Formats: sequence, structure tokens, C-alpha cells
Amino acid sequence: MKVPKPGAREGVAVIVNLDNCIGCRACQIACQEWNGRKAVKTQFSPTFTNPQDLTADSWKVVFFKEFSVTKLLRLAEGDIELKDTVEVVPVPYNCMHCADSPCARACPVGAIKVSPEGAVVIESSECVGCGYCLAACPYDVPRKGSDGKYYKCSFCVDRIQVGREPACVEVCPTNVFTFTSMSEAEKLLASEFKDKKVYGLNLDGYVGGRTRWIFVASKDAADKVFPAMFPEKAENVNEVRDLANEFALPGLGVLALGMLGLLGLAWLRYRRNGSH
Repeated sequence: MKVPKPGAREGVAVIVNLDNCIGCRACQIACQEWNGRKAVKTQFSPTFTNPQDLTADSWKVVFFKEFSVTKLLRLAEGDIELKDTVEVVPVPYNCMHCADSPCARACPVGAIKVSPEGAVVIESSECVGCGYCLAACPYDVPRKGSDGKYYKCSFCVDRIQVGREPACVEVCPTNVFTFTSMSEAEKLLASEFKDKKVYGLNLDGYVGGRTRWIFVASKDAADKVFPAMFPEKAENVNEVRDLANEFALPGLGVLALGMLGLLGLAWLRYRRNGSH
């Protein structure tokens, strides 16, 4: 029996207040521990971000976005302008759980399910590793594991369904995350967070107009972080799935699906980069 998925204004949501984030990474560790993912070897880099990106075992990563700013230092003797100082804004990031998830629509074998709460979950036992989900995702989220299957944040749906908050929400020491319903989130954004800029509502129809992880920040932080983290407009790349389905035959095997996946991704890369 097909489970009905909630509408865009139904189900759960999380408001992420970047102004409260101190970059402690408690959410990142809680996510990894609760989901039983193995530790990812860290590496030196120019930033504090570790690991450097989402992986099949790192479903939530705190990205430290660095920006060059000019600050004013006020002294009794007079003001001093400090140019080219570095401002660091930590951004806890994971799957956005789109209201109408492109990855679920793109999956040719139905391995990506949407729960009644709105969580978008990859069933690894059903995944054939074709990569359509990653190609369709405008947020570059699903990641391929060593077993050839794709993985990402599950919204801790197992916790939600027994009345608990997602692991990252529960552990945060500075109240960065507000776990609520989508309808209540709209009310909070219009009241408690009315002076902040918002990313996650009024988006492209490709993602259903909104995501269930909604980011808010003061104008200065938002003007720097939002363009660096999120696409201005979701790109419709489900043409890959549609092209494969056009040539798919009943009883198509996993190997054939994989071959179609590789052909589809190659075609997508060609379309994105042009013919030269």
C-alpha cells in the first residue's frame, strides 16, 4: 500500500537559526552516532570544515564559510578601520527534505520513500546505485558509499515516529534548531523570526516550493551565506530520469538500469557543460 505523503504545508519542519550557531559540531557527531555511521578520517584544509563535504557516512556537516569583511574598531583616540578581516559563519548542513523531493521522483526503482511526516528516506536495501537521485538533487546531497549505494540524512524519522526530536536538534546547546510542524514554522517565521532573512520558503516548483529544513539569519549573515550555500533557482534535471524511462522495458534488470544511469549522467554532463 502506498503511503500518502504530506502536502507542502503539512508534516514536520526544522528552523535553523544560523545566528545562534557556535560551530561546536555537536549536531554533526550526534547524527553520526545515532545513525551508526563510521567515522570519516579528517584532513587538513584551509577551513575548519571536516570532513570537507557530505559523505555516505557523514549525513550532516558543519560548513565554516569564510568571508572577507571590513570592521570598525572604536577607540578613545579615534576609530580604526580594519580591512580584509575574516568572518567565519558556521552552517550546519544536511538534506533539505524538499516538499516535493526531486530525488524521489527521479529514482527509477522507488527506493526513495517519503514518510507521512515528510521525511525523504533512501531505502538502501532497494537502491541500485544508478545515481539519478544525486543528478536530480539541486542541493548536491545523496552520496555514494563503498557498497555502490547512495546515502543521506533520514530526518531521524525513526525518532520522529516515536515522539522524539531528530538527534541533531536534541543535542544542540545553543538552540540553533527549532523542530516543529510546517504550519507552526510559518507562524514562527512571521513572528519570532520576522526580522531575519529566510531560505526554504517560496522556492522553485521543482522542489515543491519549499524545503522542510528552513534557514534563517540576520541580513548581513544571510547575504553572505545563502548565495554561497544554496542555488538561487533549482535546476530541473529530471530529464535524465525521463529519458531513461522512455527507453525502459518491463522487467528491466539492475545491470541495464545501471547502464542507463551511466548514459543518462553522461548526457546530463554534456547538457550542462555544452558541446565544447
